[in-house]
Amino acid sequence: MINKYQDTRYSRFIPLTTIGEEGMDAIRNARAVVVGCGGLGAITATQLAAMGIGYLRIVDFDVVDITNLQRQLLYREADIGKPKVEIAKKFLENLNPDVTIETLNLKVDDSNVSKIAKDIDFIMDASDSFSTRYSLNREALKQDIPYIFGAVGGVSGNCMTIKKTYTCLECVFSGVDDDNLPSNTITGIHPSIINIIGSMQITEATRIMVKKEPLLLDKLFFCDIDSLQFDIVSLKPQKSCICSD
Repeated sequence: MINKYQDTRYSRFIPLTTIGEEGMDAIRNARAVVVGCGGLGAITATQLAAMGIGYLRIVDFDVVDITNLQRQLLYREADIGKPKVEIAKKFLENLNPDVTIETLNLKVDDSNVSKIAKDIDFIMDASDSFSTRYSLNREALKQDIPYIFGAVGGVSGNCMTIKKTYTCLECVFSGVDDDNLPSNTITGIHPSIINIIGSMQITEATRIMVKKEPLLLDKLFFCDIDSLQFDIVSLKPQKSCICSD
């Protein structure tokens, strides 16, 4: 049950028909991991903490760089050179002291992904490499944990939600070599696309926390802000994919 303070703090959230007091209780008891504390991670971790999730594990191996400050709102110039997870933890704890924040300063791969996903309700993917995404996708399928994928670059981005028996990440993006992808140094990245994709990921996370079906199962949301193109592409699992095993 929520107390009087919480009832006031979340008084603009609880009245939503998809939330209510029961949904708010579910959110306060939810446990999630956000992988990546960059652009998408800053948006999704901040919003999850603000809405009162009970437990949040944040994972990143990087330090704050001056180039991050244009779009990663967790950080300030005084934070340059410091581990992202440490700065993010302080920010999120100040934002909402009721949320338990755990940090893991490491790069996700097949050797540690089970630790990343241990005892959580869903995976929020805010990483920037397909090697990491593939590890998360496979572990999510293995443990039967919902996995919310998001990616941005330049002025476009996409996201989808993955659960066992539905289309997985590798049904759509298989065999991608990170070395062949252009970096943000080349393409640039617009803050608006980060906010749009991050918000869609939070919408899916909220539905998962209140025990409602995600809207982006077997669907890929795509957005291009230069052309104001918003599409939802229908997907289906591929028989040759690892998820069909």
